[in-house]
Amino acid sequence: MSEDNNVEENNMDNIDDSDTVTLTLNEVLELEDELIENTAAVLGAANDKTCSYVEGYLKRQALYSCLTCIPEAKDDPEKGAGICLACSYHCHDGHDLVELYTKRNFRCDCGNSKFPNLECNLFSEKNEVNDLNSYNQNFSGFYCVCHRPYPDAEDPVPDEMIQCIICEDWYHTRHLGTEIPSNNFAEMICEACVKKHQFVLHYDELIMKSQKEDQEEEIDPLSQEEASGEKDVNYCKKPKEKSEKLCAKFWSDINWRKELCTCDNCLRMYENEDVAFLLDPEDPVHLYEEKGKAKAKEIVENHDRNFINSLNRVQLVDCIAGYNDLKQHLGEYLKKFAENKKIVREEDIREFFEGMNARKKQKVEVPHYCR
Repeated sequence: MSEDNNVEENNMDNIDDSDTVTLTLNEVLELEDELIENTAAVLGAANDKTCSYVEGYLKRQALYSCLTCIPEAKDDPEKGAGICLACSYHCHDGHDLVELYTKRNFRCDCGNSKFPNLECNLFSEKNEVNDLNSYNQNFSGFYCVCHRPYPDAEDPVPDEMIQCIICEDWYHTRHLGTEIPSNNFAEMICEACVKKHQFVLHYDELIMKSQKEDQEEEIDPLSQEEASGEKDVNYCKKPKEKSEKLCAKFWSDINWRKELCTCDNCLRMYENEDVAFLLDPEDPVHLYEEKGKAKAKEIVENHDRNFINSLNRVQLVDCIAGYNDLKQHLGEYLKKFAENKKIVREEDIREFFEGMNARKKQKVEVPHYCR
């Protein structure tokens, strides 16, 4: 979740006529591709026609909370419910929906006992409750330690939001209580979850780095056992050094999870603390996103391929000519704005395409004097 769009809108409002904004056709297409890709990352792996309930508790899926059907959820997250993508279309169209991005190990609630006045249009034979589902303040439409909605019209500070990989709540960067790494990071665990699951303090990124450097100089006791043929599967590989900083933690690579010890004691601890999902190689959000993007790309490529194959030579030439015509006229149109140092606004783009449609109509109409 990010407020980048709001930031861009604010920046656009502050641009005067002395500034220059030029858009090429490629940039327009790239922007469209980026929007499609971002949408596909969350929704691409989801089915928009079949309720996900039949698949059980999915490892990860896009979810929504309906405040129209359950208005009391605004005050009590536990009364909230999560619905899948298909149900958001076929059972809750036009309702006040809270987009929850993705949640793990969740089963669609649409039409169960949480919805006393609604029956699921896609799959009505559901249990009254999904006992393994967990709900947080996001189901009420609130996020972060500040318990505010997103987007927040009353928040004057543009700020990116980051999701904790354990509690899956979202946090403003300024409310994480620690400095955000200047370099890219893959995953974050919020301060509340670090305090609750202090074993992660043994896996602080910097500590892991120094631990590996020390191991290059010292003999690994596990390696000694393997060399002697006396491998102990219960040997705890958790780094002995432990960070004392109880604050949000950032990891630059999801591979830090592979460093988690899997001895019997640690495995029991993960189960007791309900964080065993950290060991699941399919749990990270970015892997879910990559699957969504790949699925969407395959659909688009197949559609484009089928469309092109369905055209005869004349139609194909006409398509190419039409594309080149659009590219030429859009370039000429945008060039005027660059020369006059004026910003390209939404109404200008709308005017351009209305003109293109008018030109197209003139071309296909038969002149009255033709016989």
